[in-house]
Amino acid sequence: MDILQISHYLDDLLDIKDIKDSPNAMNGLQVQNTGDIKKIGLAVDLCMATIEKAVAAECNMMFVHHGMLWGGVQPIRGNFYEKLSTMMRDNLGLYSAHLPLDMHPVLGNNKALAGLSGLSEIEPFGEYEGQKIGFKGRLEPISATALGAKLEAGMGSTVKVIGSGEVKTLGLVSGGAADILRQASAEGLDAYLTGEGANHHFHEAVENDCVLILAGHYATETGGVKAVGKHLQEKFGIESEFLDYPTGM
Repeated sequence: MDILQISHYLDDLLDIKDIKDSPNAMNGLQVQNTGDIKKIGLAVDLCMATIEKAVAAECNMMFVHHGMLWGGVQPIRGNFYEKLSTMMRDNLGLYSAHLPLDMHPVLGNNKALAGLSGLSEIEPFGEYEGQKIGFKGRLEPISATALGAKLEAGMGSTVKVIGSGEVKTLGLVSGGAADILRQASAEGLDAYLTGEGANHHFHEAVENDCVLILAGHYATETGGVKAVGKHLQEKFGIESEFLDYPTGM
């Protein structure tokens, strides 16, 4: 399969055309290449480091969550030129999926977080641009501290827990979605899980008696790319490799 065939498949699989996102997310095929796809590099972020990892791993396509066009229209120079010229020189194609990857009910980042949390009775949650991008559900009663430790063990990253008490209901949205804490509080959920937050979210969590769990922007968004890579490998026999480059954020 070439990159156009894989891209058409992913467009349908991830419902690219019907999910609202930032215009600069540019979901879908971002950089074309030639020839059959032999190996796909999976990464959270498209950056020079992951490009170099992909080239070293002999990938000829990358599938990422954060693509290369967030800056919108821009001159092809400096770091942008270095990334693009390296990819074109090494025949490295690029497909990016932002919110469509967060939201996917089977392969998405939030589905992976729900699995790690032990969430049951799962329902859509967390409205953004008129669509619910995360999940909420029930847990076997667990202390906030123990839930944080469980997530740390499952994700292999540092988890910060703001608040305390027993958690029986949980909402979650991966990445930098701490503002959705307000929706979790309004719905009376015991806790809300996301990647990162700002100073004021500490006070919102405490004052609204809703435990806030910050598990890292990067760490909460590794599950989706891994799941898509596994899916493509099982369906089409295309090898994939996760290119880990944690930001610590």
